Amino acid sequence: MKRNRLLCISLIIFCFVEAWGQDLPQRTLTVDEAVAIALERNLSLERNALELAGKKRTGDRAWNSLLPSVSASAGISHPSSMTGPVSPEQNVWTPGVSLSASVSLSTAIMENIKKARADYEAGLLSEKMARQELELQVRKLFYQILLLQANVELASQSLASAQARYEESAALAKVGQASRLDELSARVDRENQRPKVRSAETLYANALDSFKAVLGIEQETALRLQGSLEYSGGGVAGEESRGESLETAALLQGIKTLEAQRKAAWHGAYMPSLRLSWNTNPLYRNEAWNDSSGSFSISLGINIDGFLPWSAAKTQLDTLDDSIQSSQLQLAESLRNREDRIRQYERTITQTTETIEALVLNVELAESTYTMYEEAYRQGAADYQSLRNAGDSLSQAKYQVWQEYYNLIAAVLDLEKELNTAFTF
Repeated sequence: MKRNRLLCISLIIFCFVEAWGQDLPQRTLTVDEAVAIALERNLSLERNALELAGKKRTGDRAWNSLLPSVSASAGISHPSSMTGPVSPEQNVWTPGVSLSASVSLSTAIMENIKKARADYEAGLLSEKMARQELELQVRKLFYQILLLQANVELASQSLASAQARYEESAALAKVGQASRLDELSARVDRENQRPKVRSAETLYANALDSFKAVLGIEQETALRLQGSLEYSGGGVAGEESRGESLETAALLQGIKTLEAQRKAAWHGAYMPSLRLSWNTNPLYRNEAWNDSSGSFSISLGINIDGFLPWSAAKTQLDTLDDSIQSSQLQLAESLRNREDRIRQYERTITQTTETIEALVLNVELAESTYTMYEEAYRQGAADYQSLRNAGDSLSQAKYQVWQEYYNLIAAVLDLEKELNTAFTF
């Protein structure tokens, strides 16, 4: 009676959860749709876009250093004297204006313009790298969730099989064809499967929540992923489709930016600058404007301290030289490590493909073995422990296949990122 009450309560709770879940917004996503949503909604990419817009603005406006500096002012003056009264003809208010303009021309200005453009190009590469890294993360998470979903299904199948074995053992025990111990073992086996199912469901739910956070989808959305882990191994990117990695391009652009910065610093320290200036201060006096104090000047100047070995300019140039040399060494190391990673991914793909072929055969053998033990158990020719071991071996063999499928997909995605080709998953 108590068992019946618990069953009724469970059914009521299940129906309530199902009805509540039907009210939640439903959404089915393919891996390409998930990538598109992540690229559109990711907050990190939005921050990168703002920084890139600032660099573009700086690069577009770098030429404004060639514009003259202009200032204007207006005022009125009245003479004063501390030694005596001011003469009547001077005791008047005199309005006046002041205008000035100046511009400095040097080769350092042009180098700074080039540096601003190089900074913007580096920002473009940084944004492209961030988008590629995010796409790789989303695709891996997508297939990892499919793996966890397969694990939930396998755990549920194991629970269903344990339930069927228990019912069969109980039926056989009633007619004396199985021992009471077999019935109890089957029941224990069934109860042991329940925590495994719950654990698999929890891992799947947590991964799905993290995936929604990366995509910027509300947690209340009931998300279903449409895809498959099965992969034959064909279509892996090869040498003929290899492109320059974004990491290499970013390092090359970083060296270009440092070189532009060094040129600007060198021109600022050792090259002369030409300065043109003009000013005028007309005064309104005796019913006429008098402009006798204006001037126009041309000057050529150079920083002498840049020629001193201990000067700040020389120190800055030495520091930039060190940075350029360090970046060149980093580039060489990156190229060498990239080749090593490519070879490792290719070996992983080959080894995983061979492993999948062997594991698929293991699944077929495990299914045949389980079927044989199941029939033998019904006929009393095998004990329950052998049947359970055969069932565990079958579940493990199936999960190993799905795990290797995921490992293969992950290795292919990593290889395609290194080759800088379009992702095939």
